[in-house]
Amino acid sequence: MKADYIFTNGEIHTVDENDSIVDSIAVIGDRIAAVGNDAKNLKGDCTKIIDLEGRSIVPGFIDAHLHMGVLGINLLSIDCRYPYVKSIEDIKEKIREKAKGLPPGVWIRGWGYDHLKLKEKRHPNRWDLDEAAPNNPVILTRTCSHISVHNSKSLELAGITEDTESPEGGVIERDDGKINGVMKENAHMNIVSFSEPTEEELRKGIKTANDLLISQGITGVHDSGGYGPMQMHVMEKMTEKNELDVDIYNMLFSFNNNLEFINSYIDKGYDEAQRETVLNIGPVKIMIDGSSSGPTAATLEPYTSDPGFSGIMSMEQDDIDDIILRAHKAGFQVTCHAVGDKAVKAILEAIEKALEKYPKKNHRHRIEHCGMVNDELVERIKNNQVVPIPQPVFLYEFGDGYMINYGKERTEHMFTCRTFFDEGIICAGSSDCPITFSEPLLGIHLAVNRETFTGQKISQKEKITKTQALRMFTYNSAYAAFEENEKGSLEPGKKANFVVLSDSYEKCADSDIKNLIVECTVKD
Repeated sequence: MKADYIFTNGEIHTVDENDSIVDSIAVIGDRIAAVGNDAKNLKGDCTKIIDLEGRSIVPGFIDAHLHMGVLGINLLSIDCRYPYVKSIEDIKEKIREKAKGLPPGVWIRGWGYDHLKLKEKRHPNRWDLDEAAPNNPVILTRTCSHISVHNSKSLELAGITEDTESPEGGVIERDDGKINGVMKENAHMNIVSFSEPTEEELRKGIKTANDLLISQGITGVHDSGGYGPMQMHVMEKMTEKNELDVDIYNMLFSFNNNLEFINSYIDKGYDEAQRETVLNIGPVKIMIDGSSSGPTAATLEPYTSDPGFSGIMSMEQDDIDDIILRAHKAGFQVTCHAVGDKAVKAILEAIEKALEKYPKKNHRHRIEHCGMVNDELVERIKNNQVVPIPQPVFLYEFGDGYMINYGKERTEHMFTCRTFFDEGIICAGSSDCPITFSEPLLGIHLAVNRETFTGQKISQKEKITKTQALRMFTYNSAYAAFEENEKGSLEPGKKANFVVLSDSYEKCADSDIKNLIVECTVKD
């Protein structure tokens, strides 16, 4: 059989076991038929030849931790990321403009602000938002998605009064004894449900996100959850109608750590849960600490910026142990949002207990973020064959704040990559978008360069090579979802998911990786 397409005269990064680079790749149907000289031999009368003129092809990028539904809704909301907004006044003006076209009572959502980058160096508060939109409920989510600000209408709809106390694992902030609208961790997660989008809004948002990701060369996403049962329902309908181009590996998670939702799957067991849906069911996920930039990550030692604070643990160890054990026993891959070293230690203890009671090879249990580790934790990750999912791009977005909050020594060990590679630990690349930008080439750039928004260099000994970084965002991400036999590298028989770049990846200087452009995405 002859090839439908042959891409030739280029630099094909196969990401096979030898990281081979060849000059051609042949496609038949939705599969890779051959690479290198074997590809050229498949030329037929009807074969379409694409001359790459020296450009590179790499496997389709797979983002191992991205919130598809949240990204989608955010794309339909007010973008408050820097540099689009630089002050609280900018945010207020955007909210005013949005409110002009809406009747009273309709939700206004904004996202992505970083108080550390705002002129005022503080969070907006309820009174700022009241001034901008007094007749509409407003929710403004910080870039970390662990903190939100609400105006008086939003607080009223959520039933929050001056008598409301902070929930366990969360903070309702007050100024001079009065609620200021800033909600952290479980306080934020609990109130989010009052501003959930409709199914149609979510469907529209997910489709918008799908189109954006494909344009960036992302052919697969491990969706880290968000809107729980409703999102799973919407995803299922969209999958049945073939409305999604991006392959989705669905984590079982909702913002408020909805254990009822998670337990409904655990009670069925993995095999039955997968049989009942067209979706690709991924790991059971829980969230046990805060964010690195909030900062609310749970740390073993107090914060450098606040010696009386060590972050927030949102679950007790016994509860973590229980749900991980039951999910593991039921056949699920398990994972956990754990940023600080205290949280990483807690999830490792739970995984170790589960494996001791019910031994299992090739479980590929994961740690989402795994943002702060020491030598002991690295050794335990290795010994238990756990897959870390770090976000190198966090160093760019939040690294300057890390220096302040955690100190230079701890920051040097944040979102490590080189140590994992040196220890033979398979770590997968991701963005945590919309917490940061989704472009995988930026994530690869940061894994290689480890620099902050202002140009500070962070732990250059943790830099990895371009070849390793490409593997993180392709093969390793496929491995983290048990999909490495189908995706993640360009080898005969695998899915034809690949990306044409604007130039040579091999010859590109490390400092220029982020300037490469995705010219074309080929999806099976």
